[in-house]
Amino acid sequence: MYGAGAAVGEVIAVSTTGFEAQSYLLNEAPPFGSLVLCNGPDGLCHYGLCSAVATSGIEPGRHAIAWGHAEDGDEDIYARQPQLAHVLRTTFEALLIGFVPAGGEPVQRIPPRPPRVHERVYQAVDTQIRAFFSDLSYLRFVLRSGVEHTEDLLAASIATAYRARGRDRRFLVDAGRAVARLLAGDHERLVGVLELLTGLEESTRA
Repeated sequence: MYGAGAAVGEVIAVSTTGFEAQSYLLNEAPPFGSLVLCNGPDGLCHYGLCSAVATSGIEPGRHAIAWGHAEDGDEDIYARQPQLAHVLRTTFEALLIGFVPAGGEPVQRIPPRPPRVHERVYQAVDTQIRAFFSDLSYLRFVLRSGVEHTEDLLAASIATAYRARGRDRRFLVDAGRAVARLLAGDHERLVGVLELLTGLEESTRA
Protein backbone atom coordinates (compact mmCIF):
# COMPACT_ATOMS: atom_id res chain seq x y z
CA MET A 1 0.00 0.00 0.00
CA TYR A 2 1.21 3.49 -0.88
CA GLY A 3 1.33 5.20 2.51
CA ALA A 4 -1.10 8.02 3.19
CA GLY A 5 -2.82 10.00 5.92
CA ALA A 6 -6.18 9.35 7.54
CA ALA A 7 -8.94 7.50 5.71
CA VAL A 8 -11.68 10.05 5.04
CA GLY A 9 -14.23 8.19 2.92
CA GLU A 10 -15.19 5.42 0.53
CA VAL A 11 -15.62 5.53 -3.24
CA ILE A 12 -19.29 5.18 -4.27
CA ALA A 13 -19.16 6.10 -7.99
CA VAL A 14 -16.42 6.40 -10.62
CA SER A 15 -15.82 7.68 -14.14
CA THR A 16 -12.81 7.93 -16.41
CA THR A 17 -11.82 11.32 -15.03
CA GLY A 18 -13.12 11.37 -11.48
CA PHE A 19 -14.89 9.71 -8.59
CA GLU A 20 -17.42 10.42 -5.87
CA ALA A 21 -16.90 9.28 -2.29
CA GLN A 22 -18.97 9.24 0.86
CA SER A 23 -17.31 10.72 3.94
CA TYR A 24 -17.03 8.54 7.00
CA LEU A 25 -18.09 11.50 9.16
CA LEU A 26 -21.18 13.60 8.55
CA ASN A 27 -20.42 17.24 7.66
CA GLU A 28 -16.71 16.49 7.31
CA ALA A 29 -14.85 16.10 4.02
CA PRO A 30 -11.41 16.88 2.56
CA PRO A 31 -10.93 20.63 1.99
CA PHE A 32 -11.72 22.03 -1.45
CA GLY A 33 -8.58 21.75 -3.60
CA SER A 34 -6.86 19.24 -1.32
CA LEU A 35 -5.08 16.13 -2.59
CA VAL A 36 -6.61 12.72 -1.88
CA LEU A 37 -5.65 9.23 -2.96
CA CYS A 38 -6.95 5.68 -3.30
CA ASN A 39 -4.88 2.49 -3.13
CA GLY A 40 -5.94 -0.31 -5.47
CA PRO A 41 -5.27 -4.04 -4.87
CA ASP A 42 -2.88 -4.13 -7.83
CA GLY A 43 -0.64 -1.46 -6.31
CA LEU A 44 -2.00 1.37 -8.48
CA CYS A 45 -2.51 4.55 -6.47
CA HIS A 46 -4.93 7.17 -7.81
CA TYR A 47 -4.54 10.88 -7.06
CA GLY A 48 -7.51 13.24 -7.04
CA LEU A 49 -8.31 16.87 -6.25
CA CYS A 50 -11.32 17.44 -4.04
CA SER A 51 -13.55 19.57 -6.30
CA ALA A 52 -16.96 19.60 -4.58
CA VAL A 53 -18.63 18.69 -1.28
CA ALA A 54 -22.31 18.12 -0.53
CA THR A 55 -24.47 17.02 2.41
CA SER A 56 -27.95 15.68 1.67
CA GLY A 57 -30.49 13.02 2.59
CA ILE A 58 -29.46 9.38 2.20
CA GLU A 59 -32.70 8.46 0.43
CA PRO A 60 -32.72 9.62 -3.23
CA GLY A 61 -35.04 12.57 -3.84
CA ARG A 62 -35.70 13.12 -0.15
CA HIS A 63 -34.54 16.52 1.07
CA ALA A 64 -33.46 17.46 4.56
CA ILE A 65 -35.91 19.56 6.57
CA ALA A 66 -35.29 22.18 9.27
CA TRP A 67 -35.31 20.76 12.81
CA GLY A 68 -34.45 23.90 14.77
CA HIS A 69 -36.59 26.78 16.01
CA ALA A 70 -35.90 30.49 16.32
CA GLU A 71 -36.03 30.31 20.12
CA ASP A 72 -33.55 27.42 20.37
CA GLY A 73 -30.30 27.91 22.26
CA ASP A 74 -26.81 27.60 20.80
CA GLU A 75 -26.38 23.90 21.58
CA ASP A 76 -25.60 21.69 18.59
CA ILE A 77 -28.72 20.52 16.78
CA TYR A 78 -26.94 17.23 15.98
CA ALA A 79 -26.61 16.56 19.71
CA ARG A 80 -30.34 17.22 20.18
CA GLN A 81 -31.33 15.21 17.12
CA PRO A 82 -28.89 12.25 16.95
CA GLN A 83 -31.03 10.51 14.32
CA LEU A 84 -29.77 13.04 11.76
CA ALA A 85 -26.54 11.07 11.47
CA HIS A 86 -28.59 8.16 10.11
CA VAL A 87 -30.61 10.06 7.51
CA LEU A 88 -27.98 12.44 6.14
CA ARG A 89 -24.65 11.84 4.43
CA THR A 90 -21.73 13.97 3.25
CA THR A 91 -20.18 13.22 -0.13
CA PHE A 92 -17.30 14.73 -2.06
CA GLU A 93 -16.14 14.63 -5.65
CA ALA A 94 -12.54 14.30 -6.79
CA LEU A 95 -11.03 15.08 -10.18
CA LEU A 96 -8.49 12.41 -11.16
CA ILE A 97 -5.21 14.17 -11.94
CA GLY A 98 -2.64 11.40 -11.76
CA PHE A 99 -1.51 8.06 -10.39
CA VAL A 100 1.43 6.13 -9.04
CA PRO A 101 2.10 2.72 -10.62
CA ALA A 102 3.24 -0.08 -8.33
CA GLY A 103 6.79 0.73 -7.24
CA GLY A 104 6.90 3.86 -9.40
CA GLU A 105 6.79 7.63 -9.16
CA PRO A 106 3.78 9.99 -9.50
CA VAL A 107 2.53 10.45 -13.08
CA GLN A 108 0.30 13.39 -13.99
CA ARG A 109 -2.16 12.12 -16.56
CA ILE A 110 -5.50 10.29 -16.64
CA PRO A 111 -5.02 6.91 -14.92
CA PRO A 112 -5.35 3.72 -17.02
CA ARG A 113 -8.48 2.93 -15.00
CA PRO A 114 -10.38 4.73 -12.23
CA PRO A 115 -10.41 3.43 -8.65
CA ARG A 116 -12.88 0.68 -7.79
CA VAL A 117 -16.15 1.39 -6.01
CA HIS A 118 -15.70 0.85 -2.25
CA GLU A 119 -11.98 1.65 -2.25
CA ARG A 120 -11.01 3.79 0.74
CA VAL A 121 -10.05 7.42 0.17
CA TYR A 122 -7.15 8.90 2.13
CA GLN A 123 -5.97 12.43 2.74
CA ALA A 124 -2.50 12.92 1.24
CA VAL A 125 0.28 13.83 3.68
CA ASP A 126 2.73 16.71 3.14
CA THR A 127 5.49 14.53 1.66
CA GLN A 128 3.09 13.19 -0.97
CA ILE A 129 1.74 16.66 -1.68
CA ARG A 130 5.22 18.08 -2.18
CA ALA A 131 6.25 15.18 -4.46
CA PHE A 132 3.12 15.33 -6.59
CA PHE A 133 2.95 19.10 -7.01
CA SER A 134 6.63 19.40 -7.89
CA ASP A 135 5.24 18.99 -11.43
CA LEU A 136 2.58 21.52 -12.45
CA SER A 137 1.33 19.65 -15.52
CA TYR A 138 -1.87 18.81 -13.63
CA LEU A 139 -3.00 22.42 -14.11
CA ARG A 140 -3.98 21.51 -17.68
CA PHE A 141 -6.28 18.77 -16.35
CA VAL A 142 -8.09 21.25 -14.17
CA LEU A 143 -8.49 23.87 -16.90
CA ARG A 144 -10.03 21.45 -19.39
CA SER A 145 -11.97 19.37 -16.87
CA GLY A 146 -15.20 21.37 -17.08
CA VAL A 147 -15.67 21.30 -13.30
CA GLU A 148 -17.42 24.24 -11.68
CA HIS A 149 -15.38 27.04 -10.12
CA THR A 150 -12.30 26.07 -12.13
CA GLU A 151 -10.30 29.16 -11.22
CA ASP A 152 -11.01 28.67 -7.51
CA LEU A 153 -10.01 25.01 -7.75
CA LEU A 154 -6.74 25.96 -9.44
CA ALA A 155 -5.94 28.47 -6.72
CA ALA A 156 -7.00 26.11 -3.91
CA SER A 157 -4.80 23.30 -5.20
CA ILE A 158 -1.83 25.64 -5.49
CA ALA A 159 -2.54 26.80 -1.94
CA THR A 160 -2.49 23.16 -0.79
CA ALA A 161 0.97 22.70 -2.28
CA TYR A 162 2.16 26.10 -1.04
CA ARG A 163 1.33 25.23 2.58
CA ALA A 164 2.84 21.74 2.30
CA ARG A 165 6.07 23.34 1.05
CA GLY A 166 6.33 25.59 4.08
CA ARG A 167 4.90 28.63 2.25
CA ASP A 168 7.67 28.61 -0.34
CA ARG A 169 7.26 31.86 -2.28
CA ARG A 170 9.39 30.53 -5.17
CA PHE A 171 6.82 27.78 -5.74
CA LEU A 172 4.00 30.33 -5.71
CA VAL A 173 5.78 32.42 -8.35
CA ASP A 174 6.42 29.34 -10.53
CA ALA A 175 2.78 28.28 -10.23
CA GLY A 176 1.62 31.77 -11.18
CA ARG A 177 3.82 31.74 -14.26
CA ALA A 178 2.53 28.30 -15.26
CA VAL A 179 -1.06 29.52 -14.98
CA ALA A 180 -0.15 32.64 -17.00
CA ARG A 181 1.20 30.48 -19.85
CA LEU A 182 -1.87 28.26 -19.88
CA LEU A 183 -4.33 31.18 -19.77
CA ALA A 184 -2.40 33.56 -21.99
CA GLY A 185 -5.39 33.85 -24.33
CA ASP A 186 -7.99 34.31 -21.59
CA HIS A 187 -7.15 37.50 -19.72
CA GLU A 188 -10.23 37.55 -17.50
CA ARG A 189 -9.69 34.02 -16.15
CA LEU A 190 -5.99 34.66 -15.71
CA VAL A 191 -6.57 37.80 -13.66
CA GLY A 192 -9.06 35.90 -11.51
CA VAL A 193 -6.55 33.16 -10.63
CA LEU A 194 -3.67 35.58 -10.05
CA GLU A 195 -5.82 37.69 -7.73
CA LEU A 196 -6.60 34.59 -5.68
CA LEU A 197 -2.90 33.68 -5.50
CA THR A 198 -2.00 37.24 -4.50
CA GLY A 199 -4.58 37.06 -1.73
CA LEU A 200 -3.07 33.76 -0.59
CA GLU A 201 0.39 35.25 -0.21
CA GLU A 202 -0.93 38.35 1.54
CA SER A 203 -2.90 36.26 4.02
CA THR A 204 0.25 34.44 5.09
CA ARG A 205 1.93 37.75 5.92
CA ALA A 206 -0.84 38.86 8.26
